[in-house]
Amino acid sequence: MKKIIITLATVIAAMALAANANAQLSVGAGYGLASHTAIDKSPNNVITENPTNMSGFYVGAAYEWNFLSRNWGDLSLQPGLTYSFYGKCMEQENTNVEGFEASYKGSRRDHYLDVPVHVKYAYDVVPGTLKLSAFAGPVFSFGLGATLIEREESGDNYSNTRFNMYTGKFKTTGKLAGNKFTESGGDGDTNYSMFDIKLGLGISATLFEMFDVRIAYNLGLLDRMTEKVEGYNRISHTNVFQIGVAYNF
Repeated sequence: MKKIIITLATVIAAMALAANANAQLSVGAGYGLASHTAIDKSPNNVITENPTNMSGFYVGAAYEWNFLSRNWGDLSLQPGLTYSFYGKCMEQENTNVEGFEASYKGSRRDHYLDVPVHVKYAYDVVPGTLKLSAFAGPVFSFGLGATLIEREESGDNYSNTRFNMYTGKFKTTGKLAGNKFTESGGDGDTNYSMFDIKLGLGISATLFEMFDVRIAYNLGLLDRMTEKVEGYNRISHTNVFQIGVAYNF
């Protein structure tokens, strides 16, 4: 996490220096919802599973370079850098595990570093007060971590497991029959890709040339996972919805 913060601070500082050259730097944050969809395909059938939705937040910076201004509006190139976190909690009480009553709690935590490169169109509705914009472009997404955390309890026995969804490695600690134990392993191959390319689309409103309110949707274009499950070819994609605010320097 410290490396992520240092990287963001370095990029923001570099953008701030560039912003002095008649360009614009913005920093922002907001709410994010990541939707992981899975489709099972066979020669005779296609099954779409219910998506796994994970909520979280994002923080980032963008550098806007205006390359065309006319009476019908402005066109600009807007690259950026964004860190995002998404999580989901799962809880199921009183399940039956090998004949014993047990409780289960789980959570999933994903971290991403995204590099959006947008082309932005803006029009001054009320000069100096309100500007409306639309933007689109690729978003290069790098998975920094995807962890599944599980805890099972049955009486005095329990186990805590952390599973890396990218590497397949896991570590389990717990107590069984009064004895504490630790296990670790994993084959290092989950077939879950750390890299994704998304198509980013969105709209924004700029108030008093200082504050942006934006809504964006990033459509996943690559197969994050491809595997065979019970005769089906399963593929999955990740789509992201974001809503947030930004301050323009």
